[in-house]
Amino acid sequence: MARGHVIFVSKNQGMIVVQHDGGFALVELLGSEGELAVGDAVVADWNALGREEFRAHDESHDAFFQGNWGARQTAIDAARRAGGG
Repeated sequence: MARGHVIFVSKNQGMIVVQHDGGFALVELLGSEGELAVGDAVVADWNALGREEFRAHDESHDAFFQGNWGARQTAIDAARRAGGG
């Protein structure tokens, strides 16, 4: 588990991009839509793929990890395509 920070939240608030030491992770929120904002600290296994939990605001959240990208804009573009802008 490693720390990261939310750098993007989609318009529908269901997709986030998290910057972490290994790059930029695209995460679909499952039941926590609207609970995270840009700048929030989150902790997870950023190499995970598929359904996993992460921690934010001292709580566990369910999510679907969709992969990592090396470039910020590439991850944000993927989140926009998948999560309504």
